[in-house]
Amino acid sequence: MAIKKVSGTEARGRRGSTDWKKVKSMTDEEIKRAAMMDPEARELRNDELARFRKGNR
Repeated sequence: MAIKKVSGTEARGRRGSTDWKKVKSMTDEEIKRAAMMDPEARELRNDELARFRKGNR
């Protein structure tokens, strides 16, 4: 998959394809099970999580 760069303005104008109504109706266990079946949604290791920093808004 190719990476396409977009501006912040362009990104804010886009809508994702997530069905939030469906997500909100799922239990935490159902969400976790669905994520585990997705090969691109692997759980991060502790060293990977340690690199995240809280952003300022």
